[in-house]
Amino acid sequence: MSFSEILVIIEDETFRGSKSKYTWFFGGIFIFLCFLVMHYSTYISFLFPTSKAIPYSLVSYLVILFIGPFIIMITSFDIISSEIETGSIRYVISKVHRSSFILGKFFFLFLLFIFVSFGIALISLIYQYSIDNIFQCKNIILFWIFSSLYLGCFISIFLFISTLSVNNKISFTMSIMFLGILVYFFLQGHNNYLKYITPFFYGVENVDFIKSFSVKDGYLRICKNLFSMILYILAFLSMSIIAIKRRDL
Repeated sequence: MSFSEILVIIEDETFRGSKSKYTWFFGGIFIFLCFLVMHYSTYISFLFPTSKAIPYSLVSYLVILFIGPFIIMITSFDIISSEIETGSIRYVISKVHRSSFILGKFFFLFLLFIFVSFGIALISLIYQYSIDNIFQCKNIILFWIFSSLYLGCFISIFLFISTLSVNNKISFTMSIMFLGILVYFFLQGHNNYLKYITPFFYGVENVDFIKSFSVKDGYLRICKNLFSMILYILAFLSMSIIAIKRRDL
């Protein structure tokens, strides 16, 4: 594994990869969807009875929370399995280490959705400024970090599933099933420890900070949530690297 190999994979996926335009298209759709929800959020203002004005940042964060995993699934379920199915992975791994291949694929998607999250955060900042005439940069940065890591958790999950799959159909089926299992675990309630293995739990934990825009007395919780999501990403990335190294390709 080397940094230069990872950069080659990222560059190739960004500018020459078959999924590049497709992925950027869905990233743009995601930004546009968040924009539409914020623009027409006056129609759902009844959902926020305690707020004096529409909390645009909260609205956009909720869109990321519930729609984001499905966008990530659509754009990443075949990131590895398509190359396994066509056999092109044999040529790639003859040029670069398998771990570099996995990390390059991950960082391509992760950096793309960091950019997408930044676009959504910027739109939220503009809408928020339109109602209180204050640029809440610190809170928007926090929103951006939370959103990026939350989406990163799902990227690592579907990357792992794609690495295990022999073709796109199996990968898509397994992705839907695993996402359904995560939703089921999360909906079991606060007394079930299974919720801790779902990104949904950590995403919802951050809603309080997005809602109140106050991190006083909450730095410990913020650090805990950030660390948990980073650990989640590293765990699935590690499993993907182990899986690709053990596969007979």
